[in-house]
Amino acid sequence: MKKPNKTLDVFSENQKQMIAKTLINLREVNFLTQTDIAHHLHLSSSTISHYEKGITVPPTEIIFRLAEFYDVTTDYILGRCASKTNLNDTYALKLTNKMTIGDAVEIMTKMNDAEREHLAYFIEVIGKSKK
Repeated sequence: MKKPNKTLDVFSENQKQMIAKTLINLREVNFLTQTDIAHHLHLSSSTISHYEKGITVPPTEIIFRLAEFYDVTTDYILGRCASKTNLNDTYALKLTNKMTIGDAVEIMTKMNDAEREHLAYFIEVIGKSKK
């Protein structure tokens, strides 16, 4: 007789709570209820509640579906990065005809503190003039 497979608990309690808080935040900033999410994912409201209480962690398929639904990365849901978007896509965006955002970030990492302060001030001034 074959023994049932045990699910490995790969998440610490802190990680479970971080995932739960992220799911709550994503739902709330989108003005949705647990019932709304449950309906969209074809799950029960109690399942969504368990995810948001950190009782259970959504399986991979559900994490993918949640990321797609909220337009965030799976890493964001799992607490592996602070950015909701795929930085590779962001860095590939053209800043000018000759420079991407990634190129600009690379240049900024090579600047000293004073140069970065000047650049930040310049960006703030331009941002305020556009309002």
